[in-house]
Amino acid sequence: MINIDFSSKHDIMIENEDGTLTPMDEPYFVSEKIAPGTWKNLSDGDYFYLVEGDNEALAIDSGYGCGNVREYLQTLTDKPVKNIANTHDHFDHTANNAYFDCAFMSAETKPLATMPFKSFEGIDFPRDYKIQVIDEGYVFHLGNRDLLTFKIPDHAAGSLAFLDKKERILFSGDEIGMPMGKMLNGSVEKFEGFMKKLAAHRHEFDTICAGFGVLKGDIIDKYLENLRYILAGNEGKPYLKPAFPEFKERPGQIIFKRRMPRPCDMPKEQDEETKKHLRVMEYVGCRVIYDIRKICE
Repeated sequence: MINIDFSSKHDIMIENEDGTLTPMDEPYFVSEKIAPGTWKNLSDGDYFYLVEGDNEALAIDSGYGCGNVREYLQTLTDKPVKNIANTHDHFDHTANNAYFDCAFMSAETKPLATMPFKSFEGIDFPRDYKIQVIDEGYVFHLGNRDLLTFKIPDHAAGSLAFLDKKERILFSGDEIGMPMGKMLNGSVEKFEGFMKKLAAHRHEFDTICAGFGVLKGDIIDKYLENLRYILAGNEGKPYLKPAFPEFKERPGQIIFKRRMPRPCDMPKEQDEETKKHLRVMEYVGCRVIYDIRKICE
């Protein structure tokens, strides 16, 4: 029986959205049913999802909070919850993979999955769980409900998205819907290709379930129009990184905000040369942040 032990973090507190505090080693789960047989769930880190078919239910990502997430998800459905599908490798999506019989992920995700962020030092997260590598075109058959896999790697190497035609939902991880706008790692042209791929299926989904929450499907259309506007020769304004959210301090006590990135876990700042070339394009109601040196592939 897997038990990921958070007890070394008992004195670290997590501030919940209502202002209350919960010790980091105390399980915390909240769920919302957002469509038939579909739940949006929160422990800590990004939202993750449960998708129920007639025969089984599939977890999509896991958060990085304390507690047996599989056991919790099983309280939401009477269908067996055996497996998890990872949209990408980042720890807030793969931390709790070991609770499941098998984790489905891309080849690029496999060597990077479940690598703890710095704020989790001292906790042992198993990485020897069963993995099945999948790629574009793979279909999960859950029983009268299929999920079709797409590969759209920009936010992370090997990012996958899963299309549920029955309930008209696209599960996108962090590739779509980041609050500050879409920060491109690759070229504008390459991401436009990913959006074109998804846009070809727009008649099959109305909703996007992303790491930061639930969005309308038309964000794909907006991204595509924005990207094409950049590719047509229009240049955005210089990008100024927004200030990091302030954290409450108490003498001798560490307090993190639930769902918010922790300062010690953030990636290194871009170098000064990269910062000089970052632009933000605000167009048709969405924001794309890109490097003017990486327009075309």
